[in-house]
Amino acid sequence: MAFKIQAACGCNIGRRRTNNEDNFYFDNRLLPKENRGLKTAVMIEQPLEREQCYGVFDGMGGESYGEEASFLAAQTAKEHQKILADFIQPPKAYLTDLVKEMNDAVCQKSEELGSGRMGSTAVMLYLNHDYAYICNVGDSRAFRLRQDEFMQISEDHTDAKFLAEQGIRRKPSLTQHLGIWPDEMELEPYVAKGQLQDGDQFLLCSDGLTDMVSNAEICAIMKEHEDVRLCVDALIDTALEHGGKDNVTVILVRVTEV
Repeated sequence: MAFKIQAACGCNIGRRRTNNEDNFYFDNRLLPKENRGLKTAVMIEQPLEREQCYGVFDGMGGESYGEEASFLAAQTAKEHQKILADFIQPPKAYLTDLVKEMNDAVCQKSEELGSGRMGSTAVMLYLNHDYAYICNVGDSRAFRLRQDEFMQISEDHTDAKFLAEQGIRRKPSLTQHLGIWPDEMELEPYVAKGQLQDGDQFLLCSDGLTDMVSNAEICAIMKEHEDVRLCVDALIDTALEHGGKDNVTVILVRVTEV
């Protein structure tokens, strides 16, 4: 079975932040270290003839360390893309190796800068001819819309369950993220695999979207818009309309049988 993809990527600084700690890897593109997002969503349309990887990264840390961490993650994803062109590597191994190299890059830079508060989330979509793989660390999320079924296919690495059990009301803290030293904790990226079907839509996003827009609203917007670029713009606009408390990054990939 042969597929083609339509994909779009958008990134907005939001209404309350003065800096953008989000970054992405999309069609060999990423944002510079210091940026204010994209003016408008970018889009590609092409046959799914080779392995492809997309990623969203949400940095954290004081000063400009969040921007540094998410930029390093995106830059490492771009450098790793060359492996897909030149070598055969099992997708899960590719993704877990990529996460390790991202983590090493962030840890090394943290040591150079003398920062103990530097890190980033990562959520990635890997596509080959027949399957989709999701890999994540942190709370940036991946969703799949298949016909009328909308579901999260990433796994949040947070203390949300503990907070609920203790009756504590606050935003959950991350239990996994890029920038963890190997001697402190073993990084365990979550990886999921599924066979592609005609019409599948995959959404990657930072929590600037999911903290502002409910899953039901996200699903409705994805069903409403056939144009992936317009859909990405609509998702970001809705997050801004609901307050835009954080940077918002969205990648939408639609798979169609040809």
